[in-house]
Amino acid sequence: MLPNFPKAVSDENKPVNRTIKVDDRMYDYLINNSVREADILTALRRETAQYHMARMQLSPEVGQLLAFLIQLQGAKKLLEVGVFTGYSTLSMALAMPKDAKLVAIEKKQMWLDIAKRYLQEAGVADQVETHCDKALPVLEAMLDAESNSFDFIFIDADKQNLLAYYQLGKQLLREGGCMVIDNTLWWGNVADESFDDKDTRIVRELNETIHQDQEVTLSLIPIGDGLTLVRKSYSS
Repeated sequence: MLPNFPKAVSDENKPVNRTIKVDDRMYDYLINNSVREADILTALRRETAQYHMARMQLSPEVGQLLAFLIQLQGAKKLLEVGVFTGYSTLSMALAMPKDAKLVAIEKKQMWLDIAKRYLQEAGVADQVETHCDKALPVLEAMLDAESNSFDFIFIDADKQNLLAYYQLGKQLLREGGCMVIDNTLWWGNVADESFDDKDTRIVRELNETIHQDQEVTLSLIPIGDGLTLVRKSYSS
């Protein structure tokens, strides 16, 4: 029997084939048949679930995708803007080569302490340089010595400075390097005109900025809360 394909869309401006809707049943199937979560990541995710801000934590399938991209690229110099309790940090650190280094920036010591505890337990703490500070001054201080040098950058931080993080990240990223930005579908609010709050407007502006940026190639994928992959193009 053929699958129950959706009917073709008559509008010639819309693709006939499109991403399937991920309901609870499909999500469970995806997790059960794709995600291989290390025990220490499961433990961190469960501990984080106790906090009222747990929704800020990366989903396991996104953490696995970050690890996959790092292994695919063989990234050795990495940067993370926004650590929270460290699920993304640990996912990346576990995937890095032994001679790689990750610089991770988090402004709240409480969250960073949790992340560092798990990094230590996993035996990768010596590969991660942490900064408890606001991200903008740390990134700006890196520009002189470290422009065009990072292989991989992950941004998952406050929306107020999102455009600045993107522009600074581009300067720090080497040609051919990969930048990944989380929350770019922003709970679906970016596509709903009834949402006009400041954070939603900023995420929309970022998406438009990246889409129009001819210095990068991109893919906005509907995983987690929306993940934008950016590759910095080589100079002609």
